[in-house]
Amino acid sequence: MTWDKTSVRTLPVEPGALWDVLADVESWPRWDPDVAGVELHGPIAAGSTGFIHPSGGFRGRVHDRIAQDFTFTTWRPGHEIGLRQPVPLGQMNLGWSVAAVPGGAELTQHIVIDGPLRLVMVRIIGGDIVANFDRKCAALTRLATAAKAG
Repeated sequence: MTWDKTSVRTLPVEPGALWDVLADVESWPRWDPDVAGVELHGPIAAGSTGFIHPSGGFRGRVHDRIAQDFTFTTWRPGHEIGLRQPVPLGQMNLGWSVAAVPGGAELTQHIVIDGPLRLVMVRIIGGDIVANFDRKCAALTRLATAAKAG
């Protein structure tokens, strides 16, 4: 059994500028309210690993104590980022893709949580990832626009 959600939005920014913000993985806390920090364990490529420090007090402290590293499952510069985060008795797959469309860049966020505790994990983090998509889009638009202007 899986929980699978996709969110899509067209942002009024150039796809390259959006990608540049997404690809700066250690700066994800600038646009993602669910992330307090990211540590990379080497150059980014499919198969490389890192550790996400989630925001949110208790949730973040528990994750920092018991979580395993995430693994990049996809890294296609300019187009797509995917990662797999082990969760208790399962996994979360999370990814973003960028595509050029009339009016800007289409951002797609896709999250899948599976395992017998998936509904618990949705309540702990998955639901927030989906619920905060509008906030992420607003911050990404602001950062991509500022980077282009700068």
